[in-house]
Amino acid sequence: MAPKPPSARHSHPEPPSPPSLSLRTLLLLSLLFHLALIFYASYHDSLSALKYTDVDYRVFSDASSLILHSPSHSPYARPTYRYTPLLALLLLPNHLLHAAWGKALFSLCDLAIGALLWRLFRQRFPARDPAMWVGGMWLMNPFVVNIATRGSAEAVLGTLVVGTLALLEEGRWDAAAVALAGAVHFKIYPFIYGASILAFLPSRAKGSLLARLISPARIRFSFISLLTFILLNAACYAIWGHPFLRHTYLYHLSRIDHRHNFSPSFYPTYLSLSSHPLSSLSSLTPTPSLSSSNPLFSLAPQLALSLGLGIAFGHADLPFAWFTQTFAFVGFNRVATSQYFLWYLFLLPLVLPSLRLSRTRAATLLALWVLPQVLWLSLAYRLEFLGRPVFLPLWGAGLVWVAGNAGVLGGVVGGWDGGGGRGRWRVER
Repeated sequence: MAPKPPSARHSHPEPPSPPSLSLRTLLLLSLLFHLALIFYASYHDSLSALKYTDVDYRVFSDASSLILHSPSHSPYARPTYRYTPLLALLLLPNHLLHAAWGKALFSLCDLAIGALLWRLFRQRFPARDPAMWVGGMWLMNPFVVNIATRGSAEAVLGTLVVGTLALLEEGRWDAAAVALAGAVHFKIYPFIYGASILAFLPSRAKGSLLARLISPARIRFSFISLLTFILLNAACYAIWGHPFLRHTYLYHLSRIDHRHNFSPSFYPTYLSLSSHPLSSLSSLTPTPSLSSSNPLFSLAPQLALSLGLGIAFGHADLPFAWFTQTFAFVGFNRVATSQYFLWYLFLLPLVLPSLRLSRTRAATLLALWVLPQVLWLSLAYRLEFLGRPVFLPLWGAGLVWVAGNAGVLGGVVGGWDGGGGRGRWRVER
């Protein structure tokens, strides 16, 4: 079945309203914001021992240098490089043009996400002001700009994720399948969107339950996406061999962090290492335990919730499904850092206007999201910078953080308007 044009897949059209600021103006302002922080980073890092630039950026850059100069041309010769080799290739100009190339690239990806969100927002909410929602929540969001200009590569992933969403909205399902494969190659978690995409794609109107579930559109999408993913990984494996598989994928299946981790899982990990000197913790392999030696123990409930949300909401509201899936995945993951929050912030401007929340309820949900982070960060500062033994209170703060995320997720699902009253996504059956 050929995809319907976007106009045929939206209902309840609303008269468009002019934005308070044009997209071009917002993109220019966001670009200047990014550039100002990139220049500030260079100035700050030259004077302070506490760097503005994220340590991961140095890891990316070192891996790129190894591709150019090491005998093996392998980015995995750099310890702690746990990413696709394509990221190191993207940062080759760090050594050919300028060391800030990667930050500029990530900033441009931020702008690309903003442009995609603007277009999607105008289609979903034609009567709303995209400058307020997309500009305020993404293009001019200090948290977003800070992450990119410190050298985090999350914006590259965001371009692939939001790009996949835009292609699905346009009915370009083959291209969306390729883009989704690229996103999963870059970072494993977007595979959860497969459940909501399959629910979104058209099914047969007649026949047995199995026949309705296995439709030509779903088979084609799955085949193209899986084939693209296999070909990408086969090419990388042919060049970089087993280190590619070990560091890009296998490492993350058993990854454990006893520091810099919002999840309360950090504390059992720390206890499994507590018989060793603190100075050597980073080089140790943890003592086997039920949660660390068997990733499925912690992943199974998390994946069941994420995939279940995709199946439940994907057929009616794909952006909302993706947001709830990602929020659940991050909130219940055994490793969670502040950069992971970007994974659902990519989608927030497309979801928040669809929620029916009173001011009191909205303020409560915001407090449930912010205050546990403030509590955790205050204790983490005492541990990391002051060296105080606050592991147990920090574990308790992690439990509060998980509970807060659960409350926010429940409030968001309860506040969803069901997709009514606006241009919403639904494929004609």
